Amino acid sequence: MITAQNCLNISKPSTWSNSVPGNGKTEVAFSSTPSHKSVHVEGGPIRTTIYHSWKQLEEKIPEWEVILRENPRLSIFSTPEWLGSWWKTFGSNKQMLALAFSNDSDELLGLAPFYVDTSRSPAFARLKLLRLIGDGSEDSDNLELIVKRGHENVCVGALFDWLTTTSNWQLGMLNTLPSDSTAAAALLQALKSCGWKFRVNSRPRLTVDLPYTWDEYLATLSTNQRAKVRYLRRRLEKAYKFRIFKCTSSEDLAPCLEALFDLHQRRWQMRSEPGTFACASRRTFYFQMARSFLERKWLELWLLELNGRPVAAQFGFRYRDTVYSLQEGFDPRYLSDRVGFVLRSYVLQQLISEGVRHYDFLAGLGEAKERWGTSHGNYSDLHFAKPWTRGAAYLTVVAQASTMKIWLRQNLPVWAWNFLRSLNRMAKAPGRPVSADSELVSGALSRVR
Repeated sequence: MITAQNCLNISKPSTWSNSVPGNGKTEVAFSSTPSHKSVHVEGGPIRTTIYHSWKQLEEKIPEWEVILRENPRLSIFSTPEWLGSWWKTFGSNKQMLALAFSNDSDELLGLAPFYVDTSRSPAFARLKLLRLIGDGSEDSDNLELIVKRGHENVCVGALFDWLTTTSNWQLGMLNTLPSDSTAAAALLQALKSCGWKFRVNSRPRLTVDLPYTWDEYLATLSTNQRAKVRYLRRRLEKAYKFRIFKCTSSEDLAPCLEALFDLHQRRWQMRSEPGTFACASRRTFYFQMARSFLERKWLELWLLELNGRPVAAQFGFRYRDTVYSLQEGFDPRYLSDRVGFVLRSYVLQQLISEGVRHYDFLAGLGEAKERWGTSHGNYSDLHFAKPWTRGAAYLTVVAQASTMKIWLRQNLPVWAWNFLRSLNRMAKAPGRPVSADSELVSGALSRVR
């Protein structure tokens, strides 16, 4: 088997232990102290420390924040606030394997915040999946290896050595990586050089690049869109007691979030579907994350009220000069008033006046987003496995399924193709975290659309 040593010229250490004993209970056992390993890569010796709990990892937060300040490529989804809130909500029954890379001066150079998930697919029973913390519940985008600028190659060298020498995983699933990630590019090059099995999928994202003034922004929109922005708000102001406000205090946070949950659920209930916030864990995550964001002045939770009643809500967060739009909802009884549209236009006007330069709709397409002058980008999903392993066999099956999908789409009757699409939607139904099993089913269908 090809190893990190002959691919990347990494010397193998004499001792290495990174096993984590299981206790057969719902809560994963972890070592009381982190485990360590030192390797020599081009650029000097690198120490890899494995953290098995969030409490252990918290000791690196001050240095972690230094990396975030110095690396503008990293987004809010790489912050301790986001990842910590996610882990505390969704990680209680999972095994953390967070890697910290340090130099011989004990300076933190990078983090690979992993955890191990387990699939229960009939074809690939109990396949151990290595994921980034934040992935697996469909709440996070733009996940990343958190690396100090200029140290991507040395950190990836140490990471690849760990991937090669540990057996705690069988399939790496690094999802929603930014397309310009230099660390991910270095990892992909290592996979290619060593002949590992890998697969890269892309998923679209939409972003609005905001100019310096509201008038400049309006000029980028279509004539019809500009007219709607002006007309619809004036119409609401004449017909109702009109109020738009942002949640800025801890006392208002709970009622504002409950309004968001209710408004978002109303839309799904009209379609007889459960909706994202039918999941109690997701509501808990939003409360946890929103509290920490509010303290940092990152929270962008906006509501529109008509006659004192909340009728539209938008939930996002600000990091540096970018606002990320994550969730929204509106009262279907006010559909003809276009309350969501009015709220979005007001928020964009406020953000432009405050110097925000990017409004990120995150993953997914749709006319409702594209009408706001978006530019297209993409995330990358990088899945990989060691050669001649069960993980490699899974990737081979997925590749074959992708080829089959093309044939089926060209040859199946419309009703049969639509049936397959409905199965895929069921496997990834909104309103619940995505299980490893359902994600493997979805992968086998190769994201049928």
